[in-house]
Amino acid sequence: MARTKEKESYRSRLRGVGLRHTMPRERILAYLDRKNVHPTAEELYQGLKRRGFSIGLSTIYLNLHVLREHGLIYEFKDPKGETRFDGWTEPHAHLADLETGKVVDVPLKDLGLDREAFLQEMAAKTGWDLKDFRLELRGTPPAKE
Repeated sequence: MARTKEKESYRSRLRGVGLRHTMPRERILAYLDRKNVHPTAEELYQGLKRRGFSIGLSTIYLNLHVLREHGLIYEFKDPKGETRFDGWTEPHAHLADLETGKVVDVPLKDLGLDREAFLQEMAAKTGWDLKDFRLELRGTPPAKE
């Protein structure tokens, strides 16, 4: 179970978007709120089950949908076409391995990108009122020696 400080953080995040706090939502957020964690709904279900939490698969799907609709998590397709979920809130890009489908998080600051400056620059170039962006780089990692 999440520690007290983390619990309050999840409660605040849920309340901040007008959602009621529930244990399934808290546990889903806690599971997804880590770097390099991008499960499918089924993988999330199995992962929570391994941790001793009994949450039905339909409840997982329902809450993933609600959390995504309220901007607390991000849904994307991996290189193999599977729907995956991301709850890590630090601005980051994805490195997607075209061979394995594995997705790795890279903080934007590690790429030399400032989120706000990039949005402003692109808005100035396009004339669009930009709110956000997602960056996914696809390829294959270097061969291991």
